[in-house]
Amino acid sequence: MIPKDCKRLAEVDFPIAVVSKHSAREKSIRHGHPSTLHLWWARRPLAACRSMLLGLLLPDPCDPLCPEDFKNKARFLLPQVIGTVGPKNEDLRQSLLKFIGDFANWDLSSNQSYLEVSRGMVKAAHPEETPLVVDPFAGGGSIPLEALRLGCEAFASDLNPVACLILKVMLEDIPRHGPELADELRRVGAEIKAAAEKELAEFYPPDTDGVRPIAYLWARTVRCEAPNCGAEIPLMRSFWLSKKAGRKRALRYKVVRPAGSIPYVEFEIFEPQFDKEIPSGTVTRAKASCICCNTVLSPERVRAQLREQRGGADVIFNNGNRASGTKLLAVVTIRKGEQRRNYRLPTDEDYNAVLKAIKTLEIVNKKKLASGLSPVPDEQLPPNNTNSFRIPNYGMKYWSDISTVRQKIFGSVYIGAKS
Repeated sequence: MIPKDCKRLAEVDFPIAVVSKHSAREKSIRHGHPSTLHLWWARRPLAACRSMLLGLLLPDPCDPLCPEDFKNKARFLLPQVIGTVGPKNEDLRQSLLKFIGDFANWDLSSNQSYLEVSRGMVKAAHPEETPLVVDPFAGGGSIPLEALRLGCEAFASDLNPVACLILKVMLEDIPRHGPELADELRRVGAEIKAAAEKELAEFYPPDTDGVRPIAYLWARTVRCEAPNCGAEIPLMRSFWLSKKAGRKRALRYKVVRPAGSIPYVEFEIFEPQFDKEIPSGTVTRAKASCICCNTVLSPERVRAQLREQRGGADVIFNNGNRASGTKLLAVVTIRKGEQRRNYRLPTDEDYNAVLKAIKTLEIVNKKKLASGLSPVPDEQLPPNNTNSFRIPNYGMKYWSDISTVRQKIFGSVYIGAKS
């Protein structure tokens, strides 16, 4: 066992330049890398974690208290991957540092020889008991994953439940089930997808020609407050739908001014040849410009109207017809067997599906889950913070205000409530 006063290798030297190079390269690796399991902010490079763990787990062979058994074992193992090791303790230290730098390479992270050498040296440094690596704020799991790779035991936790799920899958499920886990996930995913499609079909109906909508493009709206106008202003930063070469699509509008009534806008989808054909957006620095009369609403007035709509994420109906609230501008569709996306204008059927969802949600909200919780999140949002959390400024007071009515129904809580 390493004496308490014996320095670890990381305390005297570390191949930081080599490890940094491999860590930077790792960011561009996608195929087969654990980071693709789930995106996680502040994810630590595996190369850096693996190298630093080795530096902390292994003693410095130049330290007088370094166990001879470890040095003998290291001299036996290292030639299997890096060649001859010199006779001096300084030579052994440099060989260990070279091994750590080489093993930081992602291409060698699953190399059987390197794995056996690294685990053999860790075991030689800790012959009496397998080292336990504890990470109470594990996040994406880079440190505990590399601890397991080196033959250590690992304890990982996090306050974020998403991080805990990532940790469980990566550290327990994948090692336990191997490649079969991916097949099982595909099977279960297909079952869930089929059940969700059946459950939610009335809220996301296919088009009559068999084309399937895959996205709905909505815009929150406010009313122009200019005298003799009162037109509805869709809050849009851009009227582009697609900028891909050969598939450019955008929205343009025509102002309709019926006699004795409020003006309104009719949209159409077209294929622009030049960028200047695209109308300017209606929102700039929180100010809203009326399409019909060019009046500009101040940010305070925009926020005030959205507060009246509790954020404006939902359609407001009157006698079964859309009256105000969010406005559907276009629907993205795809035909079976094709990858190409198409765009169409909304129809009454699109709004009828939303109206059905509103009526269904009213019924669901009256029920309670077995836990006693509401099927739809009814907790209050955190207090407004002007530096980072501003949505309460727009009238959203509860977590449910953030989502649209169909998004609330789409959640698994709805399926649980119905069952």
